[in-house]
Amino acid sequence: MQNKLIFKFWRRTHIKESTDTEIGTINTQEEEKDNHEWDNSLEFIFSLISNSVGLGNVWRFPYLAAKSGGGAFLIPYFILYFLIGAPIYYLELALGQFSSRGPATAFLLAKGWQGVGFAMIINSVLCMLYYNVIISWALFYFISSFRTNLLWKKCGYWWNDARCFVPGADSSSFRVNGTTYNCTEPQFLNRTEYLCEQINATDRVTATEQFFFQLLLNKSNKFEDFGRPRAYPALSLLLAWIIVGACIIRGVKSSGKVAYFTAIFPYIVLLVLIIQSSLLNGAIQGIKYYVIPRWELVAKFETWQAAASQVFFSLGLSFGSLMAYSASNKFNNNFFRQMCIVVSCDCFTGVFAGFAVFATIGYLSTELKESVSKYADASGPGLAFITYPEAIAHMPASSFFSILFFLMLLALGLGSQFALTDVPITSILELFPRFKSKRELAVIITCVVSFLISLPFTCPGGIYLFELLNQYAANISMVVVGFFEVYVIAYVYGFNRFMSDVKMMLGKRAAEYYLFLTWCIMSPVIMLVITFSNLLTSKQMSNGAGAGYEAYVYPGWSTVVGWCIFVACIIPIPLLFIINYIREYFTLRRKEIMRSTGPSTDNDSPDDNNYPEKPRYIEAFTQNNAPRYDWGPKKSINHVGLYAYLKTVESKDGIVLDPITNVSNDGYSNRSYQEDCISNKNALQIPTERH
Repeated sequence: MQNKLIFKFWRRTHIKESTDTEIGTINTQEEEKDNHEWDNSLEFIFSLISNSVGLGNVWRFPYLAAKSGGGAFLIPYFILYFLIGAPIYYLELALGQFSSRGPATAFLLAKGWQGVGFAMIINSVLCMLYYNVIISWALFYFISSFRTNLLWKKCGYWWNDARCFVPGADSSSFRVNGTTYNCTEPQFLNRTEYLCEQINATDRVTATEQFFFQLLLNKSNKFEDFGRPRAYPALSLLLAWIIVGACIIRGVKSSGKVAYFTAIFPYIVLLVLIIQSSLLNGAIQGIKYYVIPRWELVAKFETWQAAASQVFFSLGLSFGSLMAYSASNKFNNNFFRQMCIVVSCDCFTGVFAGFAVFATIGYLSTELKESVSKYADASGPGLAFITYPEAIAHMPASSFFSILFFLMLLALGLGSQFALTDVPITSILELFPRFKSKRELAVIITCVVSFLISLPFTCPGGIYLFELLNQYAANISMVVVGFFEVYVIAYVYGFNRFMSDVKMMLGKRAAEYYLFLTWCIMSPVIMLVITFSNLLTSKQMSNGAGAGYEAYVYPGWSTVVGWCIFVACIIPIPLLFIINYIREYFTLRRKEIMRSTGPSTDNDSPDDNNYPEKPRYIEAFTQNNAPRYDWGPKKSINHVGLYAYLKTVESKDGIVLDPITNVSNDGYSNRSYQEDCISNKNALQIPTERH
């Protein structure tokens, strides 16, 4: 009864009129004008670039490259890009465009595997929550940059303490053989006159570090001292969510226009920064550190793990955002050509950004008489909010370049955030079609709830929570989800059938041999190896001493929480498979009872007993891997060929009927659709069962 009501609700929101025929009521679905559709393909391309080219290209790729072999890191990076990144990118774009569905319903092509889509949504939501925190930090720095003297340029402000110092030739601590002294190099050479004593990393803190950790974050000494939300980060976070909500409130109609800025502006700034930083003294030293290969590191498995995670995070795979975007395309849009453009841009943007970052690091190390490796070891927030601002503070026209840099970070972050936030909104509207016309309300509610959930990140202990989510959410779970994406398409739904679907859109089976090699062979094997090796080599999280804080090892309970987060990201896959299997089993049982107690029909063939009997538990497994009754292109204009069966038969009260038994179809116990099994191609095409 519950299923009847659900399908009655769903169908009545999509049906315009009906005509009676001798076999039932055939629906003529309304071809509504889709307001959630791209105005032109250029907006779609720019939105994809804006989504894929994000903060990870600026602060994550250069760090991983420098840490994992310099120029040699490009070898595993490009190999995994070719064998994993591009094929899954193709898959998500094709699936979203063909079905016009987001991740919540796209995996109805194999009913039991709908959990893959829900896992993508969870990955997207968790990443969305902490990703906007980074944007709020960039927003705080951007606003703070509108000053003649940058606030992190010197000490003496109320948030600074006696440990604060400004790095420079006259004030930097001297380091030799890994030991730091509380004097400069000239003073150390004349240490009989100066009392040069050994100090640790907590004795002296740069003005840049105190601006970030003390003013913005008010970071506590340990996770347990969590505290309450702080004013500055909370207000910045609120403003960040307001900006996101305003830009996506009309869907692709508004975010597509903003994408012109978020996609193009970062490249302009990167070009300016590369030209400016390459002219600075010492820039060549940083670039050499970045590009000179260290071949011995390529053989380490950690390098390949880092390259894989960078490929997934950079391209935005396994988040569902690509499906949500491509679902708004026209059916015959040439997504393959667009994919080639976007993947190429994203692949080389990280390499491109690395030159700007390491040229600046080379200048900073020369200016402060430090080694390049000291600053190259910074990653993520440390690179974007400590190392780079420190370098900018020593540049001429520092305020101008600070405004430019943090505006670029905002553009990079917002482009990805728009796509991430669009995933749960699109999913809500898909699962509850009655609210399709209330997108604005869904956006407002999503942003308000997300802001409230994100408030713990603004507490003194919020940075520990941030790092925990960064480590366990939307990390290795993306690789797991990517594996199941490829498995479902290549082996459950069928590689050949999916390529036929692609041919319906593009008129050809684009890149067929390349996709067969990657989807069916290389990608699943590589992702399995990366997943298990990552799980086996995981360690308890810890922070080294520095920035005025002692070395810290995360408590054991945080590791348990972290693994619970990881499990939550992937648990929908097995959970929904089991639930759907049980429902298929009992639906088959109910239908068998109805057939045994009801009168025989013309569909009962006397030769049926010649076929081997298939036990119910096996048939339920088969049906669990079959498409749902309404799988196919969403618009009726595309219901041709193999998908002509979507001319749905309904009863007069709007309940979907099984075309074989003429009883209510609950969407389970589905039949596999084969056009070549239908003898009369001019008649209403009815799904037939594959044995």
